[in-house]
Amino acid sequence: MVTPIRFGPLEKEKNVETPGNKPPPFDDHEGADLTPPGEDFKLYRHKDAQKIRTKNWHGYYWAKRTEEGNYEIRTVPSSLGEPSASGGVFPREGFEDHYDEVSP
Repeated sequence: MVTPIRFGPLEKEKNVETPGNKPPPFDDHEGADLTPPGEDFKLYRHKDAQKIRTKNWHGYYWAKRTEEGNYEIRTVPSSLGEPSASGGVFPREGFEDHYDEVSP
């Protein structure tokens, strides 16, 4: 006989927070190094970044088109001194549905 697993009541939903719960420095246009991490990278922002409940998430990514037409993405660090990290390759259709190119 298999004993069913019983779960307790769900915890109240919590917002996801960024480290230190501080706003990213470039939200007020101060201090961020918005230098692209390599040739052909452009700055993109999630179309609904203001609506997403992840507290202080800026929604920015560096991206460039691959030969296949998809997007190679890299992070935009939320604090000075952090390197941009690879985010892999995002399919073109999904990326363009969710992100718009913006000026640094």
